Amino acid sequence: MNIPVWIKPAAYGAAIGGVVVAIVGFSWGGWVSGGSALASANAAALQSRTDLASAICVQNFMADENARANLNELKALRDNQQRTYLEEGTWAIMPDQDAVTRDTAILCARMLSALEPEELPVVENQEVVEPGIVIDPEESSAPLDAEPAIEDPA
Repeated sequence: MNIPVWIKPAAYGAAIGGVVVAIVGFSWGGWVSGGSALASANAAALQSRTDLASAICVQNFMADENARANLNELKALRDNQQRTYLEEGTWAIMPDQDAVTRDTAILCARMLSALEPEELPVVENQEVVEPGIVIDPEESSAPLDAEPAIEDPA
C-alpha cells in the first residue's frame, strides 16, 4: 500500500494543532471541564439559596411587632454580634430547617443594617398600622427599564 508523502506531516500537524487548540481553549478560551462546571453550578446554587433566605430573613424581621426597636438594637451591635443576634432570633430560620446558616445571618444583618427604622412598617396584632417609607415605582422619575444612575460620592 502506497501512502502519500504528505500524510505524515499532515497527521503531525493535526495532532499538534489539536493540542494547541485545547491548551488555548482551556487557558484563555473559557473552556471548563465537567467537574469545574459542576462545582461552579453548585456554588451559584448555594449563593442563590443564601440570597433568598436572607431576603426572607429581612421580611420576617420587618413583620415582627418590635421591628423598629429590634433594628435599633441590631444597629447598635458590632458585625459579629449582629450575626449572633439574628441567629438567636427566629427571623433567619427557614421553614424546612432547624437552624440558621451563618452566611444567611451575615447577609441578612448587612441588609438590615442598611435600613433606617423609619423605613420599617409598624405592625400591631399582625396588622400593618404604619407602612413605613414605601417607594412607589409609578412615582419614580426613571423608567423601569432604565439603567440605574451611579453617583460619584466625591
